[in-house]
Amino acid sequence: MPKPQLIETRARYSSFSIVTTRFKDNDIYRHVNNAVYNVWMDTAVTEFFLQLEPELPETALVPVGAETHLNFHRSISHPAEVETGFRVEHVGNRFVRCGVGIFVRGETEASAWGHMVHVWVSRETNQAVSIPDKVRRGLESAVMQET
Repeated sequence: MPKPQLIETRARYSSFSIVTTRFKDNDIYRHVNNAVYNVWMDTAVTEFFLQLEPELPETALVPVGAETHLNFHRSISHPAEVETGFRVEHVGNRFVRCGVGIFVRGETEASAWGHMVHVWVSRETNQAVSIPDKVRRGLESAVMQET
């Protein structure tokens, strides 16, 4: 028998951003298309990286998406007010794993949640490198501890 899936809640995220749904986000089934959730997740992570390194994407070392995972709990339809919750889950030598929850505004349970793994890469060599110290300090200070 499969293990029951735990539903993510707001309490497990450290910061939130508002997202706007658009009519074109709806698919043929009249709910927001799965690809849009991935865009919301990528935007939440990118906005956090830009807070740590405002010069992105012009820097010599850049974060490159290496893994994306998303779980769906219930659909969202346009029009809706949506919020993305963000947290840093793990910081490695060359990578970071960030979690994102997608919430209908005011709801406690996430409609969807997932994570993205980014690897820092040298633009010049296209090889993985250590996360720059300034960025690492910001990531490590934002790691959300499990409760």
